[in-house]
Amino acid sequence: MPLDRSPLVGRATELDVLRRALERAGAGHGGTVLVAGEAGIGKTRLVTELLDGVPPGTLVAHGQCADSGSGPVPYAALTGTVRGLVDALGTDAVLAAAGPAADALGAIQPGLVAQRPGVATGRGPEVLVDLLTTLAGERRVVAVLEDLHWSDDATRSALDRLARVARGTSLLVVATYRSDDVDRRHPLRTTLAELDRSRLATRLDVEPLGTDDVAALAAAVEPQGAGVRDLGDLVERSGGVPFYVEELARCLDGDLPVSLRDVLLLRYSRLSPEAQDLCRAVSAAGQRVPHDVLAAVLGSDALSAAEPALREAVDAMVLVVEHDGYRFRHALLQEAVADELLPTERRRLHTAYAEVLTALPATVPRLAEIADHWWHAHVPARSLQAAVAAHAAAGHDAASSTAVALGERALEQWDLVPDAAQVTGTLHHDLLMSVARAQHHASRIDRALALARQALAEWPADDPAGRARTLGQVGVHMLRTGDEAGRQHLDEAVRTAPADAVDTVGPLLRMRARTAMLDGDLDTAVDTADRALATADTDAERSRLLNIRGVARSDRGDLGGMDDLEEARRLAGAEWDALSRFHTNTSDQYVKQGRFESARALAAAGAELARDRGAGWGSRAMLEGNVAEALIGLGRWDEAAAWYERCVPLVAPSQFAVYLGERWTWLSLWRGDVDRAQTMGRRGRSEWLRLGRIEAQVRSRTWATLAELALERDDVDDALELVAPVLEPGRVSGAYALAVLAVAARAAARARDLGRPVDVGPYRQMLDAAAYWPTHGVWSTVFAAELGEAPWSAVAALGPAELAPAHLRPYALLRDGQAHLDDEDRPGARELLSAAARSAQEIGAGLVLDRAHRLLDDAGLGPSRPRATTPSTGLAGLTERERQVLDLVADGLTNGQIAERLFITRKTASVHVSAILRKLGVASRTEAAVLARTA
Repeated sequence: MPLDRSPLVGRATELDVLRRALERAGAGHGGTVLVAGEAGIGKTRLVTELLDGVPPGTLVAHGQCADSGSGPVPYAALTGTVRGLVDALGTDAVLAAAGPAADALGAIQPGLVAQRPGVATGRGPEVLVDLLTTLAGERRVVAVLEDLHWSDDATRSALDRLARVARGTSLLVVATYRSDDVDRRHPLRTTLAELDRSRLATRLDVEPLGTDDVAALAAAVEPQGAGVRDLGDLVERSGGVPFYVEELARCLDGDLPVSLRDVLLLRYSRLSPEAQDLCRAVSAAGQRVPHDVLAAVLGSDALSAAEPALREAVDAMVLVVEHDGYRFRHALLQEAVADELLPTERRRLHTAYAEVLTALPATVPRLAEIADHWWHAHVPARSLQAAVAAHAAAGHDAASSTAVALGERALEQWDLVPDAAQVTGTLHHDLLMSVARAQHHASRIDRALALARQALAEWPADDPAGRARTLGQVGVHMLRTGDEAGRQHLDEAVRTAPADAVDTVGPLLRMRARTAMLDGDLDTAVDTADRALATADTDAERSRLLNIRGVARSDRGDLGGMDDLEEARRLAGAEWDALSRFHTNTSDQYVKQGRFESARALAAAGAELARDRGAGWGSRAMLEGNVAEALIGLGRWDEAAAWYERCVPLVAPSQFAVYLGERWTWLSLWRGDVDRAQTMGRRGRSEWLRLGRIEAQVRSRTWATLAELALERDDVDDALELVAPVLEPGRVSGAYALAVLAVAARAAARARDLGRPVDVGPYRQMLDAAAYWPTHGVWSTVFAAELGEAPWSAVAALGPAELAPAHLRPYALLRDGQAHLDDEDRPGARELLSAAARSAQEIGAGLVLDRAHRLLDDAGLGPSRPRATTPSTGLAGLTERERQVLDLVADGLTNGQIAERLFITRKTASVHVSAILRKLGVASRTEAAVLARTA
């Protein structure tokens, strides 16, 4: 039965956009179209018209989001998508196309396939995206996701991934949402903003109809009413919204309803009492209800007797028939009819739905519905019981928004139910910790910490093991907010845990060892891991601990650490959590050691295993992030940049997100997108430095990258301030220290050029202390070259065999060419700068390429420009930033005003002015200003 009998009026332009997108997908140039508009504007009608005209052989998968009242129904749209694929292809074909990870689809479509035990359920959306991509390799595929304003985390994640993979395939993604329901705080806004920024989607705004189109639609819906005098009122009252036009057109020959509610209920109010009763019963279920559920609620005999009423409601286009049930023609209509329920009807119907659904197999969406029905039925005990059960079933992965909403609801209801612990089978402090975990997975760390602290305050004194576990979690949450006091909480948790509570002591020791390892407290990490190994009773746990100990030993220069990592792989066996840690940690060690191809191969193998096993996005992202960093070292920058662009926005806020954001910023800088890199660094700086306090890798990379950005702004003071902490005992060592010291040398050299010598002795001592690290030879050579103590040709000679990253060669050639220019060796400079440009071009180092070309052009050595004449004044010796400062001096600005104008410190402005006076050979600012004006 058609979803709508009215014609499509006034949407030729919008339909043309969709049809052209469909044609492009057929030619292998898929994409994403976001259809936005207010409620009733005709988004679904537009999509339906597109789907009615798809060419033969096109596969259509159609899903719709839903709201349970407590939040988005988890997997609602994805369930419809999978169901559509199964209906079109059959179960066996769908599972075969999904490959080894097919069992993940069981979390989306219960009963489709048995799920392997112990595998994360949150991987379902990823597997569905991979499935649609695979199918699009064989035919044109249209994936429709409707009502994204009710989307859950899983659906938004799937949309983002679909948009990123659709290009270059035969996949067209069409998504709809109510623009008036998506305010600035709506979680969908982030996804939409990222798709827009990345230019991964075409936005199609569906606007209200014009006067002529309103008249045409009204005439088509109710020919007898066309042209009557109330048409002007119809245009005004409907606002050009097609749904309202159709409803109002039915009464053009009478008085128009005053309120929106009356408009919505026009057709419903004309039904017989029996049909109205039936519609109210359907409305309590939500926008749609399966036939078997409705039959169970009303009784089979009653539903059979109600067939005439059903037919009446369908003929009046209040209800629409689906293959397995009924739904309201429009969500607004369902909401209006549901408001018609009397209190007694509401309680009776919601109770009936809850009981019927409870008798069916439990799934996350179904449990969420049950909790919602008991809530509306005003049965506090059952509502609380269902909310706790649904919260637990929702988990803390792809359905985290539902887990949070249901968990918070359960906490709100707890005090309303006598003997709540007995009713729910859980204790309040346990529920607090469970909701805290959900909040953490939803990236609401502050709320997670508050709940964990409340749980600790309530924890029974006679359960020291539980208190220790909770205290440890409080410490972890504190650390994740950047609060270093979390370390003391972890230490106290370890101290106070009963020695005989192995299941508590072991995990706490592992958390403590990992925290110490990340912080660079390597001796503590090794000692704590050894203690935990003495009590570990499974190979998987021993593997995790050896991963931690192996990294710590390796970072402090103990080659036996790599042996620990290999043993960790053996002990991991097929246990994915332990195995993923091996691939992640060992590939990271290879990156730090300059063994970039080994790092890439191992991380890529781990990512492939993750895909084969259907692992969640979190572990895959860490492995793929290591692949991207290895690609940077190998000089495959376009590949790395594409990964960061595509994936970093998908990673939840965390230390890992900070690390990826920093690497993306560094790569953007060196690729020549300086303005973007500066913006990224400015936005992230506070968070990076805060989280850097608890992780050595984050702090070292952050110091180095922010310092490089400061040098790019010629803010030497800021650069020196950023690298100074590398000298503090215990802050960084080995590879992490070397990453900062090379930048420190550059900053010191720049300060010296400005006439402000910096004592590099402490930095040199730090460099010597890191002599044990495999890449020390590379970075000590760079350190010396930056300070003018070694030729840049020595750096340019370093390659993969010497464990050097790819960008050092073009950078060194640039600096060497610049030095030859300073020495007036023009032929040598031209050869070196040209070589720098070629080398930079090969890897995509736009920063080096631009500077090499600029130096060649400014010196008259470029292939397409005449040689520049040598200026007759000392102005040629000024840097670009010094020329900016000189211009401001000539305008009469003070050092403070210059600092404010150029966003530098007053001290840096003063240093620049002193350098300018020295280079120009003048004694005062006035003389410098005269030279600037007469040049």
